[in-house]
Amino acid sequence: MVGGQERFKLLVVAGCMMLVTGCVDQSYKMIGRECSQVVKYEPPYSLTKNYIHSVTLYEGYRTRAHFDVMIMSNQIRIVLAELHSVKAGHTPQKRLAHLKEQLAINREYIELYVLSQVNDPAHISLSDKNSSWSIYLTTAGGVRILPIGSKEVSLTPEMAALFGHRYVGFKGITRLTFPAHDLSGKLFVKPGDKTTITFGAAGMSSTIAWTEGSLAYTEALQLKKQNDQSLWQMIKQLAQPKERDEDYYFC
Repeated sequence: MVGGQERFKLLVVAGCMMLVTGCVDQSYKMIGRECSQVVKYEPPYSLTKNYIHSVTLYEGYRTRAHFDVMIMSNQIRIVLAELHSVKAGHTPQKRLAHLKEQLAINREYIELYVLSQVNDPAHISLSDKNSSWSIYLTTAGGVRILPIGSKEVSLTPEMAALFGHRYVGFKGITRLTFPAHDLSGKLFVKPGDKTTITFGAAGMSSTIAWTEGSLAYTEALQLKKQNDQSLWQMIKQLAQPKERDEDYYFC
């Protein structure tokens, strides 16, 4: 026979099982119904993955530095321009004007935004002339490009959103500016080119690479000739709102 203490334990276990089962069977969609959710605009990862890179540099088991890099390609500028226009409530005319302003920058410069964490007591900033680390580019043709500008900046909300979990308060934020073309006017980076970013310190270096997308500068500037329709349709698809998330369950 089962003693009184054992019977009590069995009753407690059975009660817990019934409670859990009832909780699962009687789940309710609470958040979406009770708390109105924001509309989310999330560009597809496939559009940005080629232009946002993270690299951690080790010496033995010691972490020397960590860098997160956003390459301001035409594709990234289109995404950021669209996200900003959605946030600001731009009219179609203002949206197009803002996009053209962003793309115009890439006719003159190659820009990188770098989040940095450098474990070196002597390090001050990537923008310091005696910075512990330097960053330069090497083109597909082997031409080395040094930055013509390096400045500590803050990120726009749209850029911070694209950096996502990489954007944390203790990292330095630097904008590096490189020339987009040589003295003859020839572009350093063309669609399809593989360009290398080198992180160099005293006696050490590491590299990452990106391949420029197929959206050429000239294509991006054909908006008017195409009656703004073909590229405009693509732009509108870059940041489509997701459906409101109502898939949270509570007992």
